[in-house]
Amino acid sequence: MNASLRGVAIHAVAAALPARALPLSELEHLFGALEVKRIARSTGINAVRVAGALTTGDLCVAAGESLFAQTDVDRASIDGVVVVTQTPDFAMPATSALVAHRLGMRHNVVTFDVNCGCSGYIYGLYQGAMLVSAGGCGRVLVCTGDVITKLLNPDDRHVRLVFGDAATATLVERGSDTLDFAFWTDGAGSRFLNTPMHYGDALGESVRWGHLHMDGAGVMNFALERVPRAIGEFLRRHGVRMAEVPVFLLHQANQFMLEYLAKRLGVTRSKVPVNVGQVGNTGPSSIPLCLALDATERALAHDGAVACGFGVGLSVGVARLPLANSIVVPPVDVLESGSR
Repeated sequence: MNASLRGVAIHAVAAALPARALPLSELEHLFGALEVKRIARSTGINAVRVAGALTTGDLCVAAGESLFAQTDVDRASIDGVVVVTQTPDFAMPATSALVAHRLGMRHNVVTFDVNCGCSGYIYGLYQGAMLVSAGGCGRVLVCTGDVITKLLNPDDRHVRLVFGDAATATLVERGSDTLDFAFWTDGAGSRFLNTPMHYGDALGESVRWGHLHMDGAGVMNFALERVPRAIGEFLRRHGVRMAEVPVFLLHQANQFMLEYLAKRLGVTRSKVPVNVGQVGNTGPSSIPLCLALDATERALAHDGAVACGFGVGLSVGVARLPLANSIVVPPVDVLESGSR
């Protein structure tokens, strides 16, 4: 599916990270020093952020507060809140309703959650941009957030040494830009990446979530085959050559995958930033977090930047983003008490 949404702009991007950083070296007693070092060399990940008692809502609120503090945006001007998450605070109500309340927004705002993983930033932007482009909303706050470490099997090194927690907030508003999107989904690939849910039984067994399951080889094969094709088709559709793209903001899965994707795309590695070293794979937050981690240098916030998220579903989302005039705020660290 392809779409172009006109009359919009990305005003600002902010992010929040749990203050607790877990160096992978602290897990050597579980998985062995050689294995931990091997995985760290391959993934480029040396530490991950761990939420502990923090919730997705806590981190999204911190990202939103940071955005409001660093911009001239009045929270009373927000008409909608979208939260992209796989780890909601509750099964119900929606985390977006809680985030809107905690951020002190008006009661007559539209709020909803989007259950999406590593492609989720693109899906969330699409939802926010649609609300603005259609004329119903003047400003929409699009949050991404996961506390995915709560779902990891502590004995599974393939996920424990890779995934980290984070949240971001992106303000989409009326403007003069156009956001181009493309999406691809194949639910048959759900066997490669999923988190089972057990609803219990009539005897009163409680509902519980299982551990995150990832078939690393299956996900890798999907990404290396589908992502270059999706980006290539997207650029051809819009008459843009690969060499004309200033930067490719790809889902920050791991260093090996990003470097291999750069090779498959036929672009220099400098056009495909890698920013996983101290945060890990943060799922739907990884693309905007990559921007936020670059806030000081602003080497990535270009007009015509191509963003691509890919993963659970299996799914791919591609977008061309106007970012040159966007405010990008460095990440804030959030303590488990909720203070920054």
